[in-house]
Amino acid sequence: MDNFEKVRSVFDDLEYMRHPQARLIRDFVVEHNSRDILEIGFYHGKSSAYFASILEDLGRGHLVTIDRDASRNREPNIEQVLSTLDLSHRVTPVYAHRSYTWELAKMIRANPRPQFDLCYFDGGHTWDPTGFGFVLVDMLLRPGGWIIFDDLPWTIEAAMQDMAKLPAHWRAADPEERSTPAVSLVFELLVPRLGYKDRSIINDGQWGVARKPGHE
Repeated sequence: MDNFEKVRSVFDDLEYMRHPQARLIRDFVVEHNSRDILEIGFYHGKSSAYFASILEDLGRGHLVTIDRDASRNREPNIEQVLSTLDLSHRVTPVYAHRSYTWELAKMIRANPRPQFDLCYFDGGHTWDPTGFGFVLVDMLLRPGGWIIFDDLPWTIEAAMQDMAKLPAHWRAADPEERSTPAVSLVFELLVPRLGYKDRSIINDGQWGVARKPGHE
């Protein structure tokens, strides 16, 4: 059994990434020769494990992944998931005290600045962190690098129906903002504004994919 199938064997019921989505990711990484990958939002670390398994099976690359410090308390947490699968060496988890945007700022200030071939963006989901986060990620992507936005149709309005305790900024949003798919809005307005090309929507409308200019 390869590492990719081992993730499904051990953690198939763990949230969130499902095996069909992971196969799409594997095909994408192979097709575009992605080696240095950035992930925004890892939750339990299942998606991170899939990325790490793909890289391990290919014998190359590394993943840097960011989530809130509270993710340490999840059961299992990302470090437990990766350790169980013997994939810890392929991943650097970054724990943000407040926001992934500040962790991205620290990467941008670093010398040498990290550079990535691919970003899988699955954090924030509202307009402010997604829009600003994309601008920061753009500064860390190599020319010709790719970004995949997850949860294009997500809205505050729909998410509020499943949560008893709502974040303050959700409660402050007016009805229009609550009903607008913010990730999709970033994909439609900001991504082309920064010159990204080869835009497409895949995974049954859940993912928006685009390529940073400069690869010609």
